[in-house]
Amino acid sequence: MNVRKGMKRLAVFAGVLGAIAGGVASWIGLADLMSTGARHKAFEQLATSDVVQQQRKLLTAKPISSLHPGAVVTPISPGSTEGWVVTDSPIPPPPPGFIPVDSEIDKGGIKTIHWTRDYGVESIDMQDGQTVFPGQAPSLWSYLLVVILPVLGFLIPWGLVNAMVWVGAGFIEASR
Repeated sequence: MNVRKGMKRLAVFAGVLGAIAGGVASWIGLADLMSTGARHKAFEQLATSDVVQQQRKLLTAKPISSLHPGAVVTPISPGSTEGWVVTDSPIPPPPPGFIPVDSEIDKGGIKTIHWTRDYGVESIDMQDGQTVFPGQAPSLWSYLLVVILPVLGFLIPWGLVNAMVWVGAGFIEASR
């Protein structure tokens, strides 16, 4: 039997095993990417929902008594007596050490909104008991890596075995 031919078969066999391992890793990575993307999308939809936006407007609106003459004050929604929006008077930044109070709203599936110092959404407690946190959307590189893993799983073991055959052949040829 030809040793070189057998080693090439071994290289292909090792490459196929590596591709299978890369495929399994790819499947696990894809499942993780999908759940991360879904959590990110769910948080973004909640954080930009009308319920959260109205609550933010309520909390950041200036008291009418502190406005300068000529400021335009309009209700948050027509017929609303819950809060007002000042359109031409900027809201000053909060004082140092200020921490906004969590908003208990019980509307639209949202129970509580936890705010950051500048009224960004830190987390949202849902009425079903789940807490939704912000997260990064998966990067394009993450999706590319999932696609490349099976290819790398084949090429790395295949290349290593072929390299060992090439080096070993050099020793065998030299001794003849």
